[in-house]
Amino acid sequence: MTELMSLLYEYAQNHRVAGFIDARACQEAERLEERNLAALKGDLSARGLAALERYQDASLEREAMERAAVFLAGFSLARELL
Repeated sequence: MTELMSLLYEYAQNHRVAGFIDARACQEAERLEERNLAALKGDLSARGLAALERYQDASLEREAMERAAVFLAGFSLARELL
């Protein structure tokens, strides 16, 4: 991403994305995720917890890459439409 695109991406993440998310549904999904994660962590050994944390880190990194790719795709599409 260029510096300009990075700035636009940050702006979109901080000021625009929330307008496209159903806040109530997102909060409910977060609560469900937290409950399930707590239940899972309660049943894991120390080794399992470490593996889960590595999994979560990798998953967050992949999700960040996907969000950036979606932004870039939308930006590219918008440029083509102009």
